Amino acid sequence: MGPAEIVASLKELCEEEGPRFPTERIVGWIEEQNGYESNAELIAYAKRMKARHYARMLMYDDEESGLRVKRLWSFADRHSGGRFYHDIAQLSPDRRRKLIEQYSHFAEQLRSVRRAMADYFAGQEFFEFYTGEESERHETAGQRR
Repeated sequence: MGPAEIVASLKELCEEEGPRFPTERIVGWIEEQNGYESNAELIAYAKRMKARHYARMLMYDDEESGLRVKRLWSFADRHSGGRFYHDIAQLSPDRRRKLIEQYSHFAEQLRSVRRAMADYFAGQEFFEFYTGEESERHETAGQRR
């Protein structure tokens, strides 16, 4: 069973386990489906994931804004199909400043989404609060233009 089939059939696990289950259950389920074709393949995959994990841990400290931003950003090369990393410390100061400003904006939006989802699953269901907050920002931004 390949990755696409495993992902497509995960809905069976969701139906069996109910609304809440740990990552370890997904790992066990993939093993039950013979989703790890060989130990060598699994070890190679684990090594790539560990390398990506370490790459995500390298941070860039922006002195101007005081933010810590992930320094290495990966992307898939359309031509080779491989994954490569771009080091934001190698960008020109202007491009890096603009990227960090945009990153800050998107990170705040993502935090709002995560808070809303966490609140929802905690039973609070505050979506109106978060969407209202975002709507006010858009209205205010539109009035400034």
